[in-house]
Amino acid sequence: MSDENIVVLQDEDGNDARFVHIMTFDFAESVYVALTPETQVDSIKNGEVMLVEILEDADGNDIYEPIDSVQKLSGVWEEFQRVYEEDEE
Repeated sequence: MSDENIVVLQDEDGNDARFVHIMTFDFAESVYVALTPETQVDSIKNGEVMLVEILEDADGNDIYEPIDSVQKLSGVWEEFQRVYEEDEE
């Protein structure tokens, strides 16, 4: 797998974790990214999908924020599945 598909995120302790980028997609006026860890990270196993929202910090840099609402996550998950299945066809 090429490094261009790898996203390195840091946890709250400053530890790096490598994720494979699955896709970036728009939904409800926001941008989201679907990732899977190269190896297990916390409770997320390789092959499991993690969805995060892409926001901008004060300097204009992208930051990845967890989705904090179950209702919002449900809608984003449904859109991810729709777009992913569409891309597979």
